[in-house]
Amino acid sequence: MPFPMTWVDQMLLDWGDRLFHEPLRHVRAPRMSRGELGREGRRMREKLARTLRRTPEVMVKITNKASGAQGMGAVRRHLRYISRNGKVELEDQDGMIVLGREALRDLTHAWHLGGWGIPQESRRREVFNVLLSMPPGTDRQAVRDAARAFAAGEFGDGRRYVFAAHDDEAHPHVHLSVQVRGPDGRRLNPRKQDLQRWRERFAGQLREFGVEANATPRHARGETRRYPKQAVVHMTMRGETPRFWRQELDESTRLASWHAHAGTFEAWRGMAHAVAGSPSPDDRSLEDVITDFVQTMPVQQGRPGPGPGPGLGDRAEGGHHRHSRRERGFPRTERDEPQRELFPDDPDARLER
Repeated sequence: MPFPMTWVDQMLLDWGDRLFHEPLRHVRAPRMSRGELGREGRRMREKLARTLRRTPEVMVKITNKASGAQGMGAVRRHLRYISRNGKVELEDQDGMIVLGREALRDLTHAWHLGGWGIPQESRRREVFNVLLSMPPGTDRQAVRDAARAFAAGEFGDGRRYVFAAHDDEAHPHVHLSVQVRGPDGRRLNPRKQDLQRWRERFAGQLREFGVEANATPRHARGETRRYPKQAVVHMTMRGETPRFWRQELDESTRLASWHAHAGTFEAWRGMAHAVAGSPSPDDRSLEDVITDFVQTMPVQQGRPGPGPGPGLGDRAEGGHHRHSRRERGFPRTERDEPQRELFPDDPDARLER
């Protein structure tokens, strides 16, 4: 007997929050009406579908986050870099185009002395440099338009910024430089959750311009691929070999990464059980897709022991999954079968609800 759709929506939201968002502690979730629950459930299904079909992921990165204090000297050098010394046009918060060395000089002069101003030397960061990027083959004009809309939506409160779209590399990307101080003097202080919100907003803007884009955490996709730091990229371009950085993970690191994904596997299993009990055929069709998605995650390469990988349920005759009341989220009763292990060959990783 299928579960009520409201129950399915709630379970998808609960497991989806664990999978796609950072956990929040000591916060009571607001009570939603049936209509609100249905709308949020549809949004979660859309995100789930994008993830399962491996929609291209956006990258949003603060490139000067680890650097020390910077004043106008560092800001001026970065603006020269992203504008290729005035050869690539910059666009500011008002839609004005800055092109050429003289126009670039006027811009840096205005940032130095206008508004709150940027001192020549500073003990604090004065500008955040943000990189917005998509995989090769993405429509470059759409990336630029989405970056413009993202910047206006996120920083269009009177804060000064400029951005430049670069077309000289395979990955379409935009460099966005945002002043830390807003018109009211308050300083921009992005945290990890802000970066995720920026990713989701940028992905949403790309979809508005007809580009398939997603913004999910790496752990939700079982991603283990390592990306080099900028210093490593520059060393490689010079023909030097990095001493302490390696593209591939060693065996112990892969094993540790696999164990660290236990919560991810648990959340995916919860999602699979929720759609399996849905009255909607479209929901139920996702169960096998989820199973295949999890079993082909990159993190599975670091899985200990032989076997095809952790399943999300036992297959019964006819290709259907059998789930106990406990696995579906009901309280355990004497009629229930024993709780099954999340990973058949790992006795320490069990589904705990």
